[in-house]
Amino acid sequence: MAGTPSLLFLAGVEGLVRGLVREEVTGRTGAIPECSWHATARWASRTRQGTLPGVRRWAESAAPHRWPDGWLSDLALFADGRGSAPAVEAALEQEDPDHRPGHSTGDSAGDLVLSRTLPVALLALTDPGGLDAHPTGPGRPLDPSLDRHLSGVARDVAAYTHGLEAQVVAVSLARALASSLATGQVTGLTGLDVVDETYAEVPQQRDVAGARTALEALAAQSIPYPPITELALQGVPSGPRTALRATAEGLRCALMHPGRDEVSKAVREAVETGQPAAAAIAGALVGAAHGLDALGVDAVARLDVGHVADQLAMDVYTQLTAPPTARESATVDAWLHRYPAW
Repeated sequence: MAGTPSLLFLAGVEGLVRGLVREEVTGRTGAIPECSWHATARWASRTRQGTLPGVRRWAESAAPHRWPDGWLSDLALFADGRGSAPAVEAALEQEDPDHRPGHSTGDSAGDLVLSRTLPVALLALTDPGGLDAHPTGPGRPLDPSLDRHLSGVARDVAAYTHGLEAQVVAVSLARALASSLATGQVTGLTGLDVVDETYAEVPQQRDVAGARTALEALAAQSIPYPPITELALQGVPSGPRTALRATAEGLRCALMHPGRDEVSKAVREAVETGQPAAAAIAGALVGAAHGLDALGVDAVARLDVGHVADQLAMDVYTQLTAPPTARESATVDAWLHRYPAW
């Protein structure tokens, strides 16, 4: 049964689509981070967190219309708590939060930042030819300008909830997932100089440098990755359920078993690490590289949120390739009801 990380990820994908819809409708860019946070607030409202200031604000803004809105809010599975999300709830507790990167009052190093940020990797599919890059064969490297754009969006999404070090890790992993989507291969951490560029203007550069050093240790020793005790020497939290630990374990399993015929082995070994997010990361990377058909049929069939993920995937594809709001169509009203542009 899917837990809080999976539900936050699905909410983030819905937020991504709603951000793209808003940009299409208004002609203005930069909507995705706020729409992603709105999606997180809708998730919280369905898990009995409706009294949090960050949830109430959205409910009051929607009045007199029904809120939470959008199709995910109509699904019963989102009404279950399925575990806690302390860093997310702490961010929603703030009366007047500052969501600029590097200004968050939160300092969590937890792995839930990955669930919130990884959906941004789907922007890799906006690369011309990217939608056809796989699973039939290798694609091409992610376009540098798209890489920078994607990194900036991921940075702004991650900034809402966690500490700066965890944010940098999340952005780097989102870039790795985007690269796998574009190339049809598990590529791991590459081009970390983009991280410096992405975070050049934020305060607390010491935290950025610390995270960059830890990530360089991973990238330099892709297989095998350095032991967790060595990661801890970098000064970045790397204990259980941290973003760095999950990234290290998930990447290791995916890179040790990158082939299409090794997908199940990569996921199984990630599960055996005891880090729940590591298995999700390994599955995301090999799935992005090889496509849904490479995943175990029985395992996919037993996912209680499988039909939701499938529908979101089709909707992301629709919005990226033939957005209903970009043309006069009888489906526009239905699409805006499904993904309200705010």
